[in-house]
Amino acid sequence: MATVEKSVGPGAKEEKHGKQAVVVIHGMGEQVPMDTLRGFVNTTWVTDESLIPRNRPDSNNGQQRLENPVWGKPDRRNRSFELRRLTTESAKNGVKTDFYEFYWAHLMHGTTWEHFKAWFGDLLWRSPKRVPKDVFKAWLALWLVTIVGVLVMIWSLLPMDDIRQCLSGQCADSACDASSLCWSWIWPILGAVGALAAGLFVNVFLLKYFGDVARYVKASPLNVARRQEIREKGVELLETLMGVRDFDPSKHDPKKPFPKWDTDYDRIIVVSHSLGTMVAYDILKASFARVNNYLNKGGQSTRKKQPHRHALERLLQDAIENSGTLDIEEYRRLQNLAWKELKADGSPWLVSDFITLGSPLTHAEFLLAHDEDDMRVQQEKRILPTCPPAMEWDQKTGHQHFSYRPGAGSTNGEYFRYPHYAAHFAFTRWTNIYSKSKNVLWGDIISGPLADHFDLATPVARLQGILDIPVLPEQDFEGKANGSIPFFTHTKYWDMNVRTGPNDNWAVPYHIHKLREAINLLDK
Repeated sequence: MATVEKSVGPGAKEEKHGKQAVVVIHGMGEQVPMDTLRGFVNTTWVTDESLIPRNRPDSNNGQQRLENPVWGKPDRRNRSFELRRLTTESAKNGVKTDFYEFYWAHLMHGTTWEHFKAWFGDLLWRSPKRVPKDVFKAWLALWLVTIVGVLVMIWSLLPMDDIRQCLSGQCADSACDASSLCWSWIWPILGAVGALAAGLFVNVFLLKYFGDVARYVKASPLNVARRQEIREKGVELLETLMGVRDFDPSKHDPKKPFPKWDTDYDRIIVVSHSLGTMVAYDILKASFARVNNYLNKGGQSTRKKQPHRHALERLLQDAIENSGTLDIEEYRRLQNLAWKELKADGSPWLVSDFITLGSPLTHAEFLLAHDEDDMRVQQEKRILPTCPPAMEWDQKTGHQHFSYRPGAGSTNGEYFRYPHYAAHFAFTRWTNIYSKSKNVLWGDIISGPLADHFDLATPVARLQGILDIPVLPEQDFEGKANGSIPFFTHTKYWDMNVRTGPNDNWAVPYHIHKLREAINLLDK
């Protein structure tokens, strides 16, 4: 572990290690350990020529560089012999990167038809008013498939030849010609084949893929243990990387500064895909709530200042009280400065960026709540954190804040304040990459924009802090596609071989360019 000393008192400066960690969280289905991570690292590191000068010799053989090497190393942080840490050489900014996979598929075991049926029934048997417009066609298609399946099953079980004879007035006629004999065999066979196909579809596709969704999003007694274990392991990994895993706050003397956190990293980037974005959202929420008050506020005579946190809150206050809109570029700039300031105050919170790919959180009111009104209530109560975070009125300053004063502090909001337990998106930038859907199967019906679902809603303004980036294909300012929409793009966000037409004429595909830009491994 790093042994660089740093001050933890007033005016402390951020400790530099020259390393960053990228945690990749896979999506639904029976994922193979390291498969997602290898493909992701190949796209974002190995083939990215902008990270290392081309004239630097290959670190493996000293020859002309053709790609950026990466090495797999055993690591105790993940606590799994199936996983490896993929590590890199220093990029041109002098920073090395360690890539980790948070693998949770093995924890979602024991999924049965009963688990899926409860969630599936809840999706179907709801008022059309509770179905979001962007998935209404898919909801209708789900009903259609269900009805057709039921009719086929009934058709296969009924004695159709006898019914046909009765309808034609031949019920008493017991004669059986070759044709009727043939159909008396065909219908049972077709029914058996249909039942077998339905069974395979349920077992191979629904249970192994959407069964994960059913068990994770529905907080029923049968699913709570699985949800708890997945989140607990994710929090454990993040806390280990941040260096607070073995810290017991109950044994810490509140009069003393917090210790130097035992970490190798200056920055953590969390990247998640599909259902993994919901897992990541929960992990970040739980992790920050556990460490948000690990801050050194200085002595009574010091009254430490937090100018960047103050500037960020002033930006939000002005948007609420005056303009009604938020400059997202300025917001993200101040987020990063406030995050660095938070670390300088002794916080172990190293997550600078949260990146979601193909996220079903765009249907949060469909998956996480009863309806949109219920989702908004949960956001106001900080059960579902927003970006920007929820604000509360401070009578002494006369403004709303995402932080609070530790005692009788100054009326000047620039002085030291603690962030509340759901304020992590004041310090962590959220970038969402999605693919617009068309006719259910083209594009990505699972994903969509998130800014208007997790914005800060006030009586006078709705402030959006998530940067939504449409890809596959690129969209112009009017939301029109510049290119063709590929078939089912949900699994193609880091696929180097996908192009969307003549407008996709970047040196690398447009969606790869945006992914690399969002991660920004050269950022310090």
